[in-house]
Amino acid sequence: MSRSFTNIKQSHVFFDDSPGLKNYYEDWASRYDVDLADQKWVAPRIAANLVHLLASAYVTPDTTVFDAGCGTGLVGSVLRTLGNYVIDGVDLSENMAVEALKTQAYRKVYGGVDLSVPRRDERLDQYGIVVSSGVFTLGHVRPPALLTLIEYALPGGLIAVSTRGSYAAETGFEDFARSEKVAALAPLEFKLKDAHYIAEEGADYWVFRKIGPAQ
Repeated sequence: MSRSFTNIKQSHVFFDDSPGLKNYYEDWASRYDVDLADQKWVAPRIAANLVHLLASAYVTPDTTVFDAGCGTGLVGSVLRTLGNYVIDGVDLSENMAVEALKTQAYRKVYGGVDLSVPRRDERLDQYGIVVSSGVFTLGHVRPPALLTLIEYALPGGLIAVSTRGSYAAETGFEDFARSEKVAALAPLEFKLKDAHYIAEEGADYWVFRKIGPAQ
């Protein structure tokens, strides 16, 4: 079993333990990109291209993007090659946020932001597109964190989320995503089913639209 595979697996044990998850990523930040590349983690590229498609199809070219759980900035790094996007990001880990800032793809990035807390960080705006890649996975956040992401979207804004296959099965994410509670705030627009994610397994990619007139 490779070191990179083991490091990823060890990050999957922190459900309901945000301090433990944060500490793990603080230590992992310097090797994170290498480990994920070794395991053929393509989710950030898919998420970035999905954001670009949504922006091209539904919103204005100058729309703002919020990268929720930006990690080392992999989504932003791809997005900057696709268009002139204004991107803000947050991550639970301070060290991961530092790595994201180094990419120069982001306007601002804040570490120490727990997306399982059901409120928007007052330092941040609301955005035309909210994207979250690799956050809804084993040992990280539970499905209700989707409600937090909706808080960051402008009325009429879009929320794009990846869910690793085993995570979705274990947590009942689909039932929550299609629940009346979510539909009252941001109904599901469409889902890409069992698409590429990481070498070990695939993921679903979900797109929701927040209720209200587009800005």
